[in-house]
Amino acid sequence: AALPPPRRPPSGKRAMAQFAPSADRNKAFIWEKLSEVLPSAPADGSPTKLLEIGCGTGQHAALFAASRPDLLVQATDVTLEMAASLAAHANEAGAEVARRVLPMLELDLLKPVSAEVKANAPYDVMVSINMLHISPPDCGKALFVVAAEALRKGGVLFTYGPYRLDGFLTDSNIEFEKNYLKQKDESFAIREIRDLERLAAEQGFVLEAMHDMPANNKSLIWRFNGST
Repeated sequence: AALPPPRRPPSGKRAMAQFAPSADRNKAFIWEKLSEVLPSAPADGSPTKLLEIGCGTGQHAALFAASRPDLLVQATDVTLEMAASLAAHANEAGAEVARRVLPMLELDLLKPVSAEVKANAPYDVMVSINMLHISPPDCGKALFVVAAEALRKGGVLFTYGPYRLDGFLTDSNIEFEKNYLKQKDESFAIREIRDLERLAAEQGFVLEAMHDMPANNKSLIWRFNGST
């Protein structure tokens, strides 16, 4: 579950693209589960729209767009620090892919969603990878509030990371929380799925599926049934 800081590759062609080793390790596994819940490509040729929260280096966004030719990806993060990295990863995947990875937008879950992010709503799917445990506790509720604003009815919120389940946490994640998360911020913690289910229900979401993933992580599939 550990999240080493992004590393910058040697100067040259890929100098702008930054890399998080964990993203390289998990992106194929994440895409496998995410692809199962994406809707079929629209018959009229319109795009399937994906909103990513906390996109970081852009490795996931570029892979998603490269993996399905109808996917339009709007990546966001709390700052635009990684905007150039996102663009570099998208460009390396080819011009056709880069066209479907929109420039990164700023999105802080604890602030109002901007008109720019809303411009492509409703989205078909929203993705949040390795975010909840390394964010203030209020981001749990805020994630579902924003998802209810952004998604179409029947859409999916896909979250990935380490989680508690009925209080249980693996030894490696106990150590990760104690020696990494709490050292960064005492409020950071691996969240309990049952608590997230209650927050989700308040916004019209239901936990549809839960998948065990490598490195003691889970993928959670939250279906949006409409605002309550």
